Amino acid sequence: MTQKKEDADIAPILIDIPLPIITPRLLLRPPQQGDGKALFEAKKDSATELKNWMLWAKNDSSEQDEEVLVRNKYIDFLRREDLMLFAFDRARPDYLIAGTGLHRFDWKTRVFEIGYWVRTPDTGKGYATELTNALTRYAFEALGATKVTIGHADRNDKSRNVIQKLGFKQEGIREKEHLLPTDDLVDEYIYNRFDTKGLPDLNVSWGTE
Repeated sequence: MTQKKEDADIAPILIDIPLPIITPRLLLRPPQQGDGKALFEAKKDSATELKNWMLWAKNDSSEQDEEVLVRNKYIDFLRREDLMLFAFDRARPDYLIAGTGLHRFDWKTRVFEIGYWVRTPDTGKGYATELTNALTRYAFEALGATKVTIGHADRNDKSRNVIQKLGFKQEGIREKEHLLPTDDLVDEYIYNRFDTKGLPDLNVSWGTE
């Protein structure tokens, strides 16, 4: 059920966020206590690629560090301050395929930004497209989004291909605003959507398993 616009005046912590999100291959849900191990293993498998693009991956972390992170992110989710989600393989429920979520939003304007990364051994299999398609639909249809944005750093062709495949339109370029783990400042390309029209068909549901 789409969030009512009049809900914008209620305390964010009271906003209903129906989860999990289920796609043909994935189950997306918030971080939970105990997810640190799965996150640590996924990041370890992806360390080389993540350190090319994700500033938060610049420094190595331990399994305990990741457990602290997931517990803090669950608190953020409960407060409705950030909606980090983990995408697990429905065929292997303990296997974390991707990290994603809706970030940097304002509950009054309902503008959401999608972010994601896919475990390196599972790249090239369409998971990024599947989860981003699902999250875009979810933002508009479940959370009443007015706009969904997504961006990629200059030369990150894999992300650009996913974004364009899903019909996001380029809004602009933030010149020298994206800091890479290498400490290089590069341009960031920003894309947006204002509805779900033209998205590739996808069987997606949320709120019940």
